[in-house]
Amino acid sequence: MSVALVASACSAPPPAPPPKAAVKPSPVEERRPAVDLSAYEEGRSRPVADPVYPAYGNPAIDVLHYDLALAWKPGARTLSGTAKLTVRAAKPIEQVRLDFGRALKVDEVTVDGARARATRKYDDLTVPLARPLKAGEGTVVTVRYHGRPKPVDSKQRRKDISMLGFHIEGGGRAWALQEPFGSFTWFPVNDHPSDEALYDVAITVPKGWSGVAHGTYQGKTTEGGSSTFRWRSTDPVASYLTVFAADKFRMFKDKGPRGIPITYWIRPKDVAKQLPVARRMPQIMRWLEKKLGPYPFPTAGLVATSDSGMETQQMIALGPRYMEPSVVAHELAHHWFGDTVTPRTWRDMWLNEGFAMYFEMQWYADHEGGTIDEFISNIRAYDAELRQENGPPGNYRRDAFGQSNVYYSPAIMLHEIRKRLGDRRFWAMTRAWPQEHRNTTQDRAAFVKWINKHTGENFTKLINTWLDSKTTPR
Repeated sequence: MSVALVASACSAPPPAPPPKAAVKPSPVEERRPAVDLSAYEEGRSRPVADPVYPAYGNPAIDVLHYDLALAWKPGARTLSGTAKLTVRAAKPIEQVRLDFGRALKVDEVTVDGARARATRKYDDLTVPLARPLKAGEGTVVTVRYHGRPKPVDSKQRRKDISMLGFHIEGGGRAWALQEPFGSFTWFPVNDHPSDEALYDVAITVPKGWSGVAHGTYQGKTTEGGSSTFRWRSTDPVASYLTVFAADKFRMFKDKGPRGIPITYWIRPKDVAKQLPVARRMPQIMRWLEKKLGPYPFPTAGLVATSDSGMETQQMIALGPRYMEPSVVAHELAHHWFGDTVTPRTWRDMWLNEGFAMYFEMQWYADHEGGTIDEFISNIRAYDAELRQENGPPGNYRRDAFGQSNVYYSPAIMLHEIRKRLGDRRFWAMTRAWPQEHRNTTQDRAAFVKWINKHTGENFTKLINTWLDSKTTPR
């Protein structure tokens, strides 16, 4: 997610059920084959409860794979979908509770092919299991649904993320972006960054329209008056990094470093203005690779949405006011800091935004003018005000998600680390962290332990002070 560069209710998880007396399984249950989870092993996660937004996500389950078949009807402004979730029990469970928007009607739910009677409360969908699952066992939950999605009020002060999830605009154009939550407004999901998963997404739209999602573009098929666009993610994706866009896009192809396929999806009326910015991606990717190592995914792309700027995985999403090369650099930097290495909870949003902001400033200094020292000096003047208004970056206020304190203050901290290490060791550190922790979720404690070991220096006090102090460290 991006902010401007300074140069000048889903219910809470229910309590765990009390232990029950052991019941000997019936002969039918004994013969029930176990769900094979091996095909989706790369989607295995260690889900946790969130300390900032505990109402979202369910740490008892680990969704390994989402198979989403979605159909968007722009005239009726309705979405229909079939979501097939391969779920691993992270702890013993008797039900699967998912985040799912109340605006969408559930038509049918099955568990391992057998119909189930799911219940709903607020934005929770609870699916009972035919038999309890032990930790590590799997099940397949399929939800068929339809309706007109609605975004969720995030209760945030930042205007461009005050309403999250699925948006419908003139002519039936639709797009969905969500951070820290909001995927549940368009598909049933364990909506928390600690539960990453693999994805297969198919979006059916009227002929002449395009359906864009995260992952690698697999091509389209057209039958009658409809076209289906298919996308696949073979690297695990956090739910906030998913994207949905349906519009009359034109697709353009490009190649990045080492021939990495890139696609750009832009409305015809915006091509003249936006395509030149999009075509800067290969150059920006090569610049980032020098500081961060090889691009972590098999493909990349850009989709022009109607608002916001977001690092959605393998397919950054940018609204018109964010369509600038420095913002492209920011969102692509997230593919190393945020996408391939993801914060385990929202308390550590700084681990995403501090690095991405620092690389945005460095890119701007290298290509547009100024120096990194000048940018750091400029934002340092705002640091005390940001901490007072929003809280320190490591413990921001609940309604201050995505405010500048989690961008600028950690960026200053990184510059302090750079001054101590020197350029050679600093850039070696920024390359090593994402390369050594690919496709994982991490937190502050893990980062501090790692950087101390990697550099042979103790940065614990510096990092904790910059992240926790209510005033600007000296």
